[in-house]
Amino acid sequence: MVTAKLSLQDAPPIEIPVAFFLTAPLFLAAAGVLVLLDGTDVLANRWMPITLAAVHLGTLGFITMVMLGAMYQIVAVVVGQPVPWLRAAHAVHALFSLGAAGFCWGIAKAEPSVVFVAIAMLSLGVMLFVVPVGIALFNAQSLDETGFGIRAAVAFFFLAAAVGIWMVQGFRGLGFPGSRVLWSQAHLCIALVGWVGGLIAAVSWQVLPMFYLAPHAPSRLKWTLQILVAVGAIGPAIVLGIDYFVALGKHPVLLESAAAAAAMPGIFAVWLLHPCVGAWSLSKRRRKRVDSSLHFWQAGLTLAPLTALTAIIAWSTDTPRWDVLFGWLALWGWVGMIIHGMLTRIVPFLVWLHRFAPLVGKIAVPSVKKLHPDALTRFGFALHLGSLLLGVAAILTNSDLLCRLTGLSLIATAGSIAYLLLHVLKQRPNVEDCEL
Repeated sequence: MVTAKLSLQDAPPIEIPVAFFLTAPLFLAAAGVLVLLDGTDVLANRWMPITLAAVHLGTLGFITMVMLGAMYQIVAVVVGQPVPWLRAAHAVHALFSLGAAGFCWGIAKAEPSVVFVAIAMLSLGVMLFVVPVGIALFNAQSLDETGFGIRAAVAFFFLAAAVGIWMVQGFRGLGFPGSRVLWSQAHLCIALVGWVGGLIAAVSWQVLPMFYLAPHAPSRLKWTLQILVAVGAIGPAIVLGIDYFVALGKHPVLLESAAAAAAMPGIFAVWLLHPCVGAWSLSKRRRKRVDSSLHFWQAGLTLAPLTALTAIIAWSTDTPRWDVLFGWLALWGWVGMIIHGMLTRIVPFLVWLHRFAPLVGKIAVPSVKKLHPDALTRFGFALHLGSLLLGVAAILTNSDLLCRLTGLSLIATAGSIAYLLLHVLKQRPNVEDCEL
């Protein structure tokens, strides 16, 4: 493990990121319960309330929850600037947990008042996250491609949240701000390409060399990729501005095409260029022994081009199943695989850093790898891959049985993630050895 360029002394207390990490499997299990109980109704159409609820359980409850927790660690350790007002992180966690749960419940049950309260909580949570993290990033000295990518990702997180909050007007009876297809398309591009894709790319420049002894990609290539991501996320946002302030809701089809074209540089960077760069880097790693967490990265990078192809098909056809398949591959395939894999490496590292590193030279300290059995990671990968394939089969065949089995497998995968995290978190130094 290579940690020479990391500011480990600035790491926040372990309970801050861990609170977010432990909450994420609960939302994943809730999404599984929804799929289990409602079957193919969840796969019928992306505009169905039950489908929107399931999607946001995954995006707000699982993906964003993990990424927010990780950001407190990343900004301090990778960028080298501690986040101020750290106690506000506990409020962010509570607001996002309650807000995401209420938002999904309100959409599924068509309760506008619940949605309104939930959005208010999420809005406050966004501000309590963005302001301190933004201050830390503004004060940071890091000007490399990783620092740029993280700054851009946080900006796009705020923008995606703002667009999503504005779209919720439709659920409050105030009318949708414009073409529903255009706004949802732009919201998706900003969130997936700018926030999620940009952060994954930026963090991978540090994570792959650190955990897998993979070589660094050329700096010029990394800068090119991060700029393409930024362009691909800004473009749809500009089209939204044109729709809202200039076109006044007119010419929706033309603007939808313009937004799709504007997102292409980011789509190319996130789902084609970055997977190629990441796969090349992993193929050249100095540590040839295969770590089970590596399988998650390999699967996520492999699924990225397939996600891009599915996105193009979904945009060019009116068949609802392609929209659903795209969302499934993007959220549970590409993003889900990488986030699941990172949890299996980050949490053991945090436990070692906070509980064992201070005792190096005083007592026998286990390695990071020994803090959790590799078998747990392999088991979690098998469950994740199985649920992913079941979901693809259920979407393509519209099978109610396969859909409900997918729900069960999601619950099982959530359980395996929670068990692994709890198993690692209970590891502590031997008190008697410390006294010696």
